[in-house]
Amino acid sequence: MRTSLIEAEQIEKYIQQQGDISERLLMEARMQVDHELAERMAFQKQTYQLIREYGQRQLRREIRQVRKKVFSDSAYKKFQTKVRSYFKI
Repeated sequence: MRTSLIEAEQIEKYIQQQGDISERLLMEARMQVDHELAERMAFQKQTYQLIREYGQRQLRREIRQVRKKVFSDSAYKKFQTKVRSYFKI
């Protein structure tokens, strides 16, 4: 268990490009020899990418909701006018 936790931390450090060059080179050499490690690395990279994409989609969704509220609610009329004046809308 402890070994897998240490390995997960090492993989994360590698993916996040943390640590010195010797640690990165050692990890690259280990991946050349240990194909299961390379697979775990690829899986963790893919997981991080999916999390980033999900977060970006969620943020876009929230921005659209705010934009819709701000530009349709009469309580924000003054703000709407000001923004439109900047962009000549």
